[in-house]
Amino acid sequence: MSKLGNRKEYVAVIIAVAVLSLGLFVDNKYILDIFITTIYFCVIAGAWNIMCGYTEQLSLGHAVFMGVGQYTSTLLFTKLGISPWIGMFLGTIVAMILAFFVGLLALRLKSYFFSLATIALITIFQVLAIKLDWLTGGSIGISIPYEPSFANMIFKGYKPSLALFLILLLAVLLTTTYISKSKLGANLVAMREDDMAASSLGVNLLTNKIVALCISAFFTSLAGTIYTQYTLFIEPLGSFSLITSQKAAILSIVGGSGTIFGPLIGGLILGPTEIFLRGWLGSTFQGAYLAIYGILLVVVVLVMPQGIVGTIKGRMAKKKEKMQEEMLKKEFNQTKSKITH
Repeated sequence: MSKLGNRKEYVAVIIAVAVLSLGLFVDNKYILDIFITTIYFCVIAGAWNIMCGYTEQLSLGHAVFMGVGQYTSTLLFTKLGISPWIGMFLGTIVAMILAFFVGLLALRLKSYFFSLATIALITIFQVLAIKLDWLTGGSIGISIPYEPSFANMIFKGYKPSLALFLILLLAVLLTTTYISKSKLGANLVAMREDDMAASSLGVNLLTNKIVALCISAFFTSLAGTIYTQYTLFIEPLGSFSLITSQKAAILSIVGGSGTIFGPLIGGLILGPTEIFLRGWLGSTFQGAYLAIYGILLVVVVLVMPQGIVGTIKGRMAKKKEKMQEEMLKKEFNQTKSKITH
């Protein structure tokens, strides 16, 4: 792809986040909370996509990296008084180390065996967080004292937290764009299409997957810490959550996994939809919103099996190909006509 084409991708990312930044001018706390939660899940889905979207290895325990980041920063803050800004990056180191060893063991597995391994991993950490109650607070969790200050990463309003998530979203999208144009991205796509062929061409399957997993874990951990400092509470079932892991996968797949904007589109559409259905039907018909949400997901997957972005790109490519064929046919007829005359 040309340099101009590459620049267009980056410009599109910046414009998208700039448009979302208009949310900073909203004053309604309820809307801001929805905005923050939605962007948070867009970030989680985007981080999931860096590894799983480009390799099509389905991780259903990805939130383990979020939980590790949350507990690292929270324990350092509540037990030792270390600023969450420092704890946040120490948490990413722990998450990336975990991702490295998980990669060495689990990424050798294929298909559903890898998915089962990630479920087992998050379950183990969930149990550990409950059993080590002397450190983690067990199933009761840990409440973070509300002491607003920049050093504590605790703010009086909602907008600073939204700004942090927008910055993180920008970082995730820019990183995804860079990877998609890099040798790493090419290797990941090659492995997705045919890992045997990629290996025969000299691509180190395990190394490339581990690098992608570590990058994914880095952003997932960051998102976890920022969200914890927003909610001021963590507990095992929430931090090491299968539901959060599955939601990250769903948002990415529905939006278009293996694409730059797929997780963002999936998050912006399905995130508010779920919140709206839960608020509308949750109190009157408990569980009904889940059924409707599930039906919507099934319909989207059936109508757009490649995801929203993937389907749109596919149709645009077919349309472009058809136009090129018509132009070639027209040129051929004109040339034929000139020769005849």
